[in-house]
Amino acid sequence: MNHTLWAGSYAKKEEPGIYKVIVDTESETLTITNRFSGVENPSFLAEADGFLYAASESMDGKAVLFSIEPDDLILKAEADAGEMAPCHIYAEDTYAWTANYGGSITKYERSGDTLQKTAFSKHEGSGPNEERQDAPHVHSVTPFPDGRHLLVCDLGTDTLVVYDKHKLEIIKEVKAAPGAGPRMALFHPEQPVVYVMNELDSTVSVYKVGDGGAITHLDTLAGLPAGYSGEHTGADVQISSDRRFLYGAIRGWDGLAVFDIGPDGSLSEPRHVKVDGKTPRSFYALPDEPFLVVAFQESDEICLFKIQPNGLPVFTGGRAAVTKPVCVIKRGER
Repeated sequence: MNHTLWAGSYAKKEEPGIYKVIVDTESETLTITNRFSGVENPSFLAEADGFLYAASESMDGKAVLFSIEPDDLILKAEADAGEMAPCHIYAEDTYAWTANYGGSITKYERSGDTLQKTAFSKHEGSGPNEERQDAPHVHSVTPFPDGRHLLVCDLGTDTLVVYDKHKLEIIKEVKAAPGAGPRMALFHPEQPVVYVMNELDSTVSVYKVGDGGAITHLDTLAGLPAGYSGEHTGADVQISSDRRFLYGAIRGWDGLAVFDIGPDGSLSEPRHVKVDGKTPRSFYALPDEPFLVVAFQESDEICLFKIQPNGLPVFTGGRAAVTKPVCVIKRGER
C-alpha cells in the first residue's frame, strides 16, 4: 500500500523545506517526489480543507498557507504570528493555531486564499531549569476529542494549558512536575486519556480526560533506560495502528521507548530500542499498517520502521534524504 506524507524541516527560504514523500509498505521504501521552497524553517505542518499550513520557525514567526495542487504546492498567504519561533501548528476547517516558542498561542482564520491572525494569548512564568525555563516556551497545540478545546504544552512553565478553541480563552491550567518540560501531547483515539512527552526529563505522563476540558494526572513513567546518564531530551509520542503500543522518541540517547497500552489506556514500564539515526524528532505511525516513519534531524533523513508483533520497531532499510527534518504528517489528514 502507498501512503503520501509531508515532511517539514529547517531550511533557508530559498532552499527546499517541505517534502512530499511516498511510503510503499509492500516494498518498504520511501521516495521523495517533490520538494518545495519559499518558507524559512517550515518545521511543522498541518493540513485542512485542501490547504497545507506551515509554521515558519523564525525570529519573525509566521504561519504560511499553501494550496495543494495535484503535483504542486502554491504559496497563497502568510500571517504574522506576533511572536518568535512558531514551532507547532494545528489546522481544521478554515482555522489554524500555532504554538510559539516565544511563549504564546496564535489563532488564524483563512478566507479564500488569504490568512489573518485573529487572536493571540501570551503566557507568563518560568520553571526551575534556568537554561531552558527562563520564560514561557509554548511547544504544541493539540485538539481535544470534544471539538471544543485545545491542550497547549508550555515547556518553560511546566504547565498544560486548556483553551477554549475558538475564543482562545484559558479554561484550566495543570502543573506538570517541576523541570519536566511538557512538549507534545497525544490523545488516545478510544480511551479518555492523553499522553504527554516531557522534554527535559524524558518522561511520559498520562492524564485522564474529563468533561469540559478537564485533565487529571494519573501516572508518569521514565522513558530512558535505567542507568543512562548522557544527554537526553524527549521529542514526541505516537500510537500504533492497533492501539497496543505507545512510542516515545528521545534525542541524545537516540532511541524509542515502547510502552504497552492497557485496556484503560494505562502504560507499562517501557522497553527500549536504540536507532541508528541521530536526533529523532517528530514521527508518524501509519494509521492502518504497522509502520513508523521517523524524522532524524541531525542525520538528515527520514526512515521507515516496521512494528513487529511484540511491538518493537525494526528498521526496514527504507530511508530518504531530507535536510534537517522535523515533522512528518500524512497527506489528507488534519
